[in-house]
Amino acid sequence: MKESAVEWKKNLWVIPGLWLTGALAFLPLLGNRFIGDDFTALSIARFYRSKPFFETILYGGNDFFRPLNMALIMARGALFGDTPLPYVVANILLHLVNTTLVFLIARRIFKKALAAAAAGLLFLAAFSHYEGITWISSSVTLFVTLFVLVSIYGHIRFRERGKSGWLILAIGGFIAAFLTKETAVCLPFLLLAYDLIMLQRKDRGKGFFYPYVVYGVLFAAYIAVQTGWAMRFMGSGSVYRPGWHVLSNIADYWVWLWMPNPRHPYVAEVFSILPRGVLVIYWIIAGAVALTLPLIVVLASLKKLSRSLLWSFIVTVLSLLVFLPFAIKISARYAYLPSVFIALFAGGLFSRVYFYLREKGRRVWQRVLVIAGSLYLIGNVTGLLLIQREFVQVSTTTEQLALQVGELVELTDEDVIFIEGLPSHVHLREAVQWFHNPTVHVHADNDQYRGTPQTLEATRGFYWESEANLYHLRFENDNLLLLSRESL
Repeated sequence: MKESAVEWKKNLWVIPGLWLTGALAFLPLLGNRFIGDDFTALSIARFYRSKPFFETILYGGNDFFRPLNMALIMARGALFGDTPLPYVVANILLHLVNTTLVFLIARRIFKKALAAAAAGLLFLAAFSHYEGITWISSSVTLFVTLFVLVSIYGHIRFRERGKSGWLILAIGGFIAAFLTKETAVCLPFLLLAYDLIMLQRKDRGKGFFYPYVVYGVLFAAYIAVQTGWAMRFMGSGSVYRPGWHVLSNIADYWVWLWMPNPRHPYVAEVFSILPRGVLVIYWIIAGAVALTLPLIVVLASLKKLSRSLLWSFIVTVLSLLVFLPFAIKISARYAYLPSVFIALFAGGLFSRVYFYLREKGRRVWQRVLVIAGSLYLIGNVTGLLLIQREFVQVSTTTEQLALQVGELVELTDEDVIFIEGLPSHVHLREAVQWFHNPTVHVHADNDQYRGTPQTLEATRGFYWESEANLYHLRFENDNLLLLSRESL
């Protein structure tokens, strides 16, 4: 159905409102520095700067087939150099663009301005996906989400209007998403779910499934290419394993997409400053959220959910396809794309309950609903502000300590450093390699990398007879101290 210009203009104010809110909410992040994988991306851009273009995008340090991501890394490196601020601003802008697309998709799915605004606000300020924005190198997650949303929006508009331009947009987003990151494997299933759930059979005329010929060919080609890349990294030590953790991961994601996950080290630092009473309330709410999952499943099976709510719930699970077999802890970066659909579900549910209460004349309960929703958003924004402060502090500390290593020791090729006493979420390996020497080996007793030494003795044994220098450092009183130096 064609939307009137009047109806469109009536809701147009929401978009600049979302952008203004986002700009204010992420203002503290402008002080962020590089950290962890950010230095890896910088190193790749530096190393491949003089290499042939296609060699770079195909083989530039990718464990998976991500040529467009590599091209974006090289482009950002050429544009922004080694200055963190433009990378931070670019991430924030990308998140705001994605938020706008969430609003536009919600508007078409739920046909209500309130549902669209609520979904957009929740996605904008959701605490669950903070790493996707705050961690500079997570731009790949922002980009793949952008392309997935473009494809979904183009597909929805194509089904509404039947114009080939929208289908071309959907296919373009489809291709770009697959060339960016493997999390896009859920995309064809999201589009199929839309057609099967949101559209009635009478609307499925001749040629209705023709777009899936294109989608299917592209998907099959991608799987064939990606499998050749990724199989090199599969095996007994792979993080992808079948098991009951697939089901437990669904439950985990359902809870932690709604609220901050205390298992993340940055979140744990934020939680450490909260009063005990607040934490008790947090765990009560977490338990209540966990119980809603089987309730939603029952309502869906009994066909008690509207088509729009059913679609947004199912695609929330489908968007987790890549992550469910993980045998490792959930990362907040993985939550970014799935949080799109949990925001759609929550926004649609809020709108449905709101208008139901209004129809029934339950004004008091309407106010309670609005107050509860407002408090939830305020809690998310507060959490975002705190986590940004933590990220800025850790990234600044990482840079300062990495530079301090160079003041304490004179590093040569293949030298080894072991550091004890670092905070759990401060890691210096990539920073030291970036600032000083890319061939040095840095280990610490807070490392969680599998197969790497986590004690001085283990480090000494790991590099024994390597003829390298081993430097033993300790973090104490916010500074590094050189304890010893030996030749291996």
